[in-house]
Amino acid sequence: MADQDPRYISVTPMKNEGPFVLEWVAHNRAIGIDQMVVMTNDCTDGTDVLLQRLDEKGVLTHIDNNSRRKTSPQKRAYNTFLKMEVARPQDWVVVIDADEHINIKTGDHTLRALTDAIPDAKTISMTWRLFGNAGVVRYEDRFLSDQFRQAAPEKIYRPPQAWGFKTMFQREIWDGLGVHRPKKPAVETIEECHWYNGSGQLMPERYYEKSWRSARDSVGYDFVQVNHYALKSCESYLVKKMRGRAHHLGESLGLEYWNMMNQNAETNTSIDVVLDRKRGFYYEMLSDPEVARLHHASCDLHRQQIGQLRDLPEMQDLMQQMTAGFTASQQA
Repeated sequence: MADQDPRYISVTPMKNEGPFVLEWVAHNRAIGIDQMVVMTNDCTDGTDVLLQRLDEKGVLTHIDNNSRRKTSPQKRAYNTFLKMEVARPQDWVVVIDADEHINIKTGDHTLRALTDAIPDAKTISMTWRLFGNAGVVRYEDRFLSDQFRQAAPEKIYRPPQAWGFKTMFQREIWDGLGVHRPKKPAVETIEECHWYNGSGQLMPERYYEKSWRSARDSVGYDFVQVNHYALKSCESYLVKKMRGRAHHLGESLGLEYWNMMNQNAETNTSIDVVLDRKRGFYYEMLSDPEVARLHHASCDLHRQQIGQLRDLPEMQDLMQQMTAGFTASQQA
């Protein structure tokens, strides 16, 4: 890579995602992210220790984002990233969460192929495809992309979250980070943002000011989508409920969120195009004995938490509600 070639950098606040870290890291490497900056806070499941080991191995950059102040971990992470000055003006930056896998459908299925497909772009919004539970009750230490292959259709107008997006941008264009889109434009007009959707179409002018989701005149999936695995198995959802939502301090999860995000209308396996590359990176990381030990310890703790939670009456009620329409074999 020439010195002036853009790099692709991801920024991720993270808490208690231990069992799912290695697949997510492997996927990000498979799509060509050059540097992952992961900032952890308040971890109790070994996520931070595993990421620190990956940092020591040169796989990613791990930052301790703990604080005694009652401030948003996300805002702390974003501010820390900007102060680090990791990204050069020409570099691409994307805020991506641990349950989001960018799924590129053009060229060699890397981020570079995506920006090559939209050569005028300096900002690209990538719309979610919500992947539902697919009737999976039990937690298993397997790739999410192998287990959860049912998703919302491309044309879905409700819930609003179905068309939420994540935005990748060149650092010189924006001075602030946000969960779904950058903030504080360093330019005066949307034309100067060179802002495109996932089909290579220009975004409407209103996005310069605000909005976190696609609409009928701005949605596009031709080149890229973001597979959003918000629920996973019923058992893992119990652990997620205990943890709370990543970007909503103090907000409880329950059946309403489950029903909203549990979209299973279509089979979508398009992400499999990078499966071989992902497996290669995954097993390369697991070949380190300490990474393997930490990964398996986190998975074991996840199973222990599930066992404890399933004994609670509140969680038993939620489990019964989530699995009400499942077959006997699914519930076994």
